[in-house]
Amino acid sequence: MLSGGKGVHVIAPLRPGHSWEVHKDFARRFAEALALAEPERFVATMSKAKRQGRIFIDWLRNQRGATAVIPYSARAREGASVAVPISWDALAGTKNAHPFSIGDAAKLIERSRDKALAGWGFAEQDLPAI
Repeated sequence: MLSGGKGVHVIAPLRPGHSWEVHKDFARRFAEALALAEPERFVATMSKAKRQGRIFIDWLRNQRGATAVIPYSARAREGASVAVPISWDALAGTKNAHPFSIGDAAKLIERSRDKALAGWGFAEQDLPAI
């Protein structure tokens, strides 16, 4: 999902059945594995100095009390950008994480009917054991 801010949120809907601690631990280990596999591209450390020029994998969003933007919500920023779902195929051609604003409501409604977004955010998957 394009966050409407600076980032892209990858959402992996999971079946319930694990504690917050288990989900956070999985997210942390996944982020660290990405950072180890491609350290020039990804970082799992929140420090802005350490993540300069790399993609920060924010595993801390996976804990009780953490917040995240939901699809089609407006951000409290100049221009009132809107968070939007996006398909993997469309992501490569995206210039930034805030291409739409509340002024694009009609365009967003039409876009929501796109077959590429059908079923977005719904999945029946279990948390893998790593």
